[in-house]
Amino acid sequence: IPNSLQSTAADQVHTTARIQHPMVRKSYLDNPLQPAKGRGEDTYVQVSWEQALKLIHEQHDRIRKANGPSAIFAGSYGWRSSGVLHKAQTLLQRYMNLAGGYSGHSGDYSTGAAQVIMPHVVGSVEVYEQQTSWPLILENSQVVVLWGMNPLNTLKIAWSSTDEQGLEYFHQLKKSGKPVIAIDPIRSETIEFFDDNATWIAPNMGTDVALMLGIAHTLMTQGKHDKVFLEKYTTGYPQFEEYLTGKSDNTPKSAVWAAEITGVPEAQIVKLAELMAANRTMLMAGWGIQRQQYGEQKHWMLV
Repeated sequence: IPNSLQSTAADQVHTTARIQHPMVRKSYLDNPLQPAKGRGEDTYVQVSWEQALKLIHEQHDRIRKANGPSAIFAGSYGWRSSGVLHKAQTLLQRYMNLAGGYSGHSGDYSTGAAQVIMPHVVGSVEVYEQQTSWPLILENSQVVVLWGMNPLNTLKIAWSSTDEQGLEYFHQLKKSGKPVIAIDPIRSETIEFFDDNATWIAPNMGTDVALMLGIAHTLMTQGKHDKVFLEKYTTGYPQFEEYLTGKSDNTPKSAVWAAEITGVPEAQIVKLAELMAANRTMLMAGWGIQRQQYGEQKHWMLV
């Protein structure tokens, strides 16, 4: 599968959109302690590196002396050049530590919710662990479910350049003719790519857990859940089953219940559960579904 971003990677060096000199808001230069209102409407003035570093040092020193190190947030989270040497976040935090400390953060934007819950569920952070290899998936899976993901878009990029090695496996998956279930409120490029091979299910935004619960309830009531596995390898299933059946809150999480929340027809939820149970099914989930309030619930329930 060709990567459309390859042709633009080299252009980034000389693009007119690249900021090549330090730029400071005009109102900030006029009065650093009281910049003009109208954020986003100000003009920018080019300054020398010496002047830019002097401005940064003066304000950094002022804030630290007035409010202490906790008032300094060393963020700078984001993209960077290859390797750690040119990683802005590492360099900034090193400098701030040498200057007297700072307020930081834990986790990251990519999987902030999932990486907190997963150690309690599977014993490791999971999202950055070794995943099931593609050759095994292609050889052994009978059905592949893509939940809340658009890999034909996201697999084009890496930290510092284009990265398309995963795209070839999706091409092989398409050629295999295996059924693909794409669960996504948006009809993405990935769904279009698989075309007739894919069944698109579009739940209402943010209702993934309700859909998962409806599937789980169907599997349980039809006796298609693996009781031996659950008893031997998991803890807490009896309590979860009480919630699933509604014994603990008088609300069974049935396909009917899930249909009202998700907008996915009851019959389709039941059919999806039965398809998963009747075939060796690979569940793949994107990171996007956990980037919201209660986002950890999605990956927790998927497991």
